[in-house]
Amino acid sequence: MAQVAIQQGINLAKNLKNEIQQKALVPFKYVDKGSMAIIGKNKAVVDLPKPKMHFKGFFAWAIWLFIHLISLITYRNKVKTFYNWMVAYFSKDNSLRMIIRPDKKVKVEDVVK
Repeated sequence: MAQVAIQQGINLAKNLKNEIQQKALVPFKYVDKGSMAIIGKNKAVVDLPKPKMHFKGFFAWAIWLFIHLISLITYRNKVKTFYNWMVAYFSKDNSLRMIIRPDKKVKVEDVVK
C-alpha cells in the first residue's frame, strides 16, 4: 500500500539523517489514514479511521478523485490529469484499461528483424 511506503520512506530519511549525526534511531510507527478503492465508474469505497466513517458509491468516487488530484505536485499535472479523467469519463473510453494479447506467440527474432 502506498501510504505505508510513504511513511516508511519518511522514517528512513529521518533515520539516515540521525545516523549521520550519530543520534538515536526512531522506530517506525504506522499511522492509519484510511483506505480508498475505485470499484468502477462512479463506484468506490472510502474508509476513514478517525472519525470512523465509511462512504461508498458516487460520493466515495468523488473523494478518491479529489484526494488523488490534490496529492499531485504541480498545478500543471493536476490540470492535465483532471482533463484526461474528464475526457475518459465523458467519452466512455476504456482503451487505457484494455489488456491486449496477441493470438499467436511472437518470437523475439521476428520483432528484431
